[in-house]
Amino acid sequence: MAFTDPLDALEAVIRSRRGTDPGASYTASLFAKGRPKIAQKLGEEAVEAVIAAVRGDRAELIGEAADVLFHLLVVLVDAGLTLDDVRAELSKREGVSGLVEKAARPKAAAVAVAEPVEVPVAVPVAEPVAESPVAEPVPASSPLPLSGGSATGAKHDSNKASDREQALPRPLPQAGGGF
Repeated sequence: MAFTDPLDALEAVIRSRRGTDPGASYTASLFAKGRPKIAQKLGEEAVEAVIAAVRGDRAELIGEAADVLFHLLVVLVDAGLTLDDVRAELSKREGVSGLVEKAARPKAAAVAVAEPVEVPVAVPVAEPVAESPVAEPVPASSPLPLSGGSATGAKHDSNKASDREQALPRPLPQAGGGF
């Protein structure tokens, strides 16, 4: 079957990889690891897309958007859903204000999220870090930190070296490419 839409073609390839040898295909290896791992990868790619958008790097954003769409399709296939299911939902929303649509969603559909857990991050500091009221631009070649402080986003107000070490942002892991 010939596809004119690249997303339809990609969905077909992803479906064909389900249940195949995980050693022969990145997609098959994702399926073998299960939905939590697939969802984790989707989240990682979404964060990378956000960072590319904030940096204003169009080429990087295009690549990360492709990765997000790929991993979203893997999640959909794993959940037994299709792009047509998503298209049908979008069609239902067409012509409806986003505010009205959101207000009409059932409140019981909210997902319970576990309480945030503070994860200390110790980064050695060779010299004191000067506080700056203005953030300096981050070169496109360096990893952009998500936030300072703990995993909950809490900032540390102390000037003790150990607190400054914990308040430093952590770089993002570098993800490999390819499907």
